[in-house]
Amino acid sequence: MMLRKVLIAAVLSLIVGATQVMAAGQARISGWVHDSEGKAISNAVVTITTEEQASYKKVIEVKEDGRFKALILDATKTYLFHVEAPGYIPHEEPFKVPIGTMDNEFEFSLKTQQESVATTVEDLKTQPGYKELEEGRQLVKEGKKEEALKLFEKAVELVPDLVPALEHLAELQYELGKKDEALETAKKCLEEDDESLGCLAVASNASGDLGDKEARDQYMARYQELNPDDPATLFNQAVVFLNAMDDAKARPLLEQCLDVDPEYPKCLFEMGMLKLRSGDMEGAKADLEKYLKVAPEGEDAPTASETVKYL
Repeated sequence: MMLRKVLIAAVLSLIVGATQVMAAGQARISGWVHDSEGKAISNAVVTITTEEQASYKKVIEVKEDGRFKALILDATKTYLFHVEAPGYIPHEEPFKVPIGTMDNEFEFSLKTQQESVATTVEDLKTQPGYKELEEGRQLVKEGKKEEALKLFEKAVELVPDLVPALEHLAELQYELGKKDEALETAKKCLEEDDESLGCLAVASNASGDLGDKEARDQYMARYQELNPDDPATLFNQAVVFLNAMDDAKARPLLEQCLDVDPEYPKCLFEMGMLKLRSGDMEGAKADLEKYLKVAPEGEDAPTASETVKYL
C-alpha cells in the first residue's frame, strides 16, 4: 500500500508539473472594437493567426459592447490580429505579449470606406503636385485664372501623369485663348487617360478652332461614345438635324437635353427657336426668356432678346 501511494503521488506530481509548464507559456488578451466616433461595433469579428503555425486560427465574435477576450496558449509566438466588420475597412496588426500576463488590452478603431477616402484625399493635398492642384482649384473659384494657370503648370511639372491637373490646365488654357497649348495638354492628358471627358472636350474644341475638322470630329465622337447622355452631346446631335432643317428629329434630342439639364443654354435657345418656327409663340417666349436668364451674356443673347420683344 505504501508503494502504491508513492506511485500515485509521483504521477500527480508529474501532472501538476506538466500543467504548470503549460500554463507558464500562456497569456490572456482582451480588446475593444469601435468606430471613429468611439461607438462600439457589435458585429465585428477578430481573427488571430500566426505565421509560425499555419494551422492556427482563432475566430472571435465581439460582444454587444464591442469587447472580446481570448487565451493565447503559446505566448512565445508572434500573432496577427485581423479585425473586420460589414461597412468598415479591415484592420491588421501584429502582436506579441509577455508570457503569463493577464492585462494585455488592445483597442481597434475601424473606419468606413468614405472616411478612408476622405483621409487619403486630405493626405494627398499636402503632397507635391497635389498641393498645387488644390490651390489652383481654389484660385479658379476666386476668378484668379492666370494665377491658377501657373499652379496647374507647376502641378504637372511635379507629377506629369496627374490627370486632374492636366484636365484643369487644358481647360484653363482653352478659356484663356491659348488654343495650341490647350490642345497639346489635352493630348498628354489623353495619353494618361483616354476616357477623360474634360480633355476630350478640350481636344475637340481646340482642334476645331485651329481648323482641324477631322480631329475635332474624332475627339467629339469619342466623347459622345463615353457620355451619350451629356447635354453637350445631345445638343451636338440635335445640331446635325437643325442644320438639315429637320426640326422633327432635332426636337426629341433637345427635349432630352433639357430633361438632363433644364438650364443648358444652347438647348434652351434652339428649343425656343424651334417652337417659334412651329408656331408655339408662348412656348418659344418661355424658353428664350429662360435662356436670357441663365446666359445673359451668351452668344445668342442678342437674337433671343430681339425675338422676345416681338412675342
